[in-house]
Amino acid sequence: MEEYQSFAFAVAFRIVGNEEETRDLVQEAFIRIWRNINRYDPEVKFTTWMYSIVSNLCYDALRSDKRRQVVMMEHADLSNLASLSPDENPEMLYTNHELASIIDTLTCTLPPKQKIIFVLRDLQDLSIREVCDILGVSEGSVKTNLVYARRTIRQQLERFYAKRD
Repeated sequence: MEEYQSFAFAVAFRIVGNEEETRDLVQEAFIRIWRNINRYDPEVKFTTWMYSIVSNLCYDALRSDKRRQVVMMEHADLSNLASLSPDENPEMLYTNHELASIIDTLTCTLPPKQKIIFVLRDLQDLSIREVCDILGVSEGSVKTNLVYARRTIRQQLERFYAKRD
C-alpha cells in the first residue's frame, strides 16, 4: 500500500478533484485490492490492476447526479484563466504551472468517461494500451473519447483567448 498509495491518490484526485473524496476513494480501492488479491493475475502489471480499481470507483462517483452537480459548481469559476498573459510563448504556456491548473479545471467539465480517459492518457501519461487495459474498453473507444475530450478543452481555451483579444 505504501508503495502505490501516492500513484492511486494522484489519479483519483485528478479525476474527482476533491481531496476528501479522493482519500475515501483510495481507501476503498485498497480495501477492494486486499479483499480481491486472490483474483490478481500476475500476468498483468499490478499498477494496471490498481488503476483499474481506482478508475472504476472514480467513474462511479462521477456518474452520480449529485456528485456531477457538485463538481460543476466547484469548478464553474474559471476566473484563474485571466491570469495568463497573451504574450507568452505557446511552448512556455504548455509547461506553465498556471496552464496546467487551467487544464485541470477544464478537465472537470468533461463527461465522466472522457475525463477518466483524458486524465489517464494525457495527465498521467499512460499509453493507450494501458488505458484500454485499465478501463476494459477498446482502443477505438479510448481514441474517440480522447479526441472529444481534447477538442472540448481546446475549444474552451480558444473561447477564453478570443474573449481576451
